[in-house]
Amino acid sequence: MSSIPKEVQDLLRETRYGISFPVPSGCQMRFIHKGEDLGGFYAYSQWGGVRKAVEAAISRNMQLRMKYGRNERGHLKTREVLETRGNTGVVGVSGNWTFDKRRNTTRWRYQVSWRMDGVPKSKTFDLSESATPDQFLHAFRTAIQFRKEWEMKKESFDPSPYRLWRVRRLYEPGRPLLPEGFFEDLSGRKMNQSPSLAS
Repeated sequence: MSSIPKEVQDLLRETRYGISFPVPSGCQMRFIHKGEDLGGFYAYSQWGGVRKAVEAAISRNMQLRMKYGRNERGHLKTREVLETRGNTGVVGVSGNWTFDKRRNTTRWRYQVSWRMDGVPKSKTFDLSESATPDQFLHAFRTAIQFRKEWEMKKESFDPSPYRLWRVRRLYEPGRPLLPEGFFEDLSGRKMNQSPSLAS
């Protein structure tokens, strides 16, 4: 990871999102679709620094992943397939569109595969069709953290803190609250308030 600036190594630890650092003034994000590179160059001076530029590049990459997908067939998937290796570039983490016929709504889900007492389990982090790039990135990073924490702790892993994923950044030290209004429920009620999270 020597080519990755120190201040963004945590963002790119699990996957690079097609990002490289060809020059000191910015990063390049590549996303090839049908032979065309849909990525771009993110100048640090235009984005207010290295970290903000990389976060913008990641958000754009996640938008493109959402739009095209690795196995895009031109239609919404109505069933979620749990893949051991995942389709996001992170082992055990998959991302797919799902369609709820009962509610006639479409949602994006990051699904994590794991085990409890030897029994296969899955945990989903779902987003509305109108979710923002920041929400996609937050859900993806949370899914990665869930999987990695399970890999480290195995049978002693406690998934209960992840019930607070819509109000806290569980992948950052201290598990800080998300900004005011980051998520809202279906009625428009803000969901940034939460009870204290036990360490």
